[in-house]
Amino acid sequence: MGKVLIFNGSPKKRGTTASLLAQAADGAKSKGLEVVEYNLNDASLRGCQGCMACRKEDAVACVQNDYFSTMYADLKDADGIIFGAPIYMGSITAQGWKLINRLYPAMAPDFSPRFPGKNFGIIITHGAPDAEAYKPAAEVTAGFFARLGWNEVGRVIWAGAGGEAPEELSSQAFAMGEAIAR
Repeated sequence: MGKVLIFNGSPKKRGTTASLLAQAADGAKSKGLEVVEYNLNDASLRGCQGCMACRKEDAVACVQNDYFSTMYADLKDADGIIFGAPIYMGSITAQGWKLINRLYPAMAPDFSPRFPGKNFGIIITHGAPDAEAYKPAAEVTAGFFARLGWNEVGRVIWAGAGGEAPEELSSQAFAMGEAIAR
């Protein structure tokens, strides 16, 4: 059985981002994938400390012993990830940035990907009614995952987020979860 890691970069465990991530998780499960969920708002999750221990040739994980320790073990054999975050002040949340910063060990000292070929999907939610308003933030986020040698399989942007997700977006998130399967 394959595996997909779901990262919720929202400070709200059951908010709009979580609702679309749940749809993506259901899509992955429908293809027989194991789903492992990470809440990036967990209090024990620290930001990158800039110690550079992950830049050593034999390093495959961050040396910090926190909530992310198990994530690195899961990441090695995962088929892919689905990342979701709301937009706050024009960018993904601080919780989301922690993931991106803490994925630095997924790049070798020469900046080549250590775990290439994984699939990824992105879910972005925001309150602005214009769907184009925060596409640049989604592009920047996708760019970080692409630098790790990962392939984008889907992107869902929910403009004017609030209440229950529109059926079209729920269906897109489900299809993204299905597409993670190799």
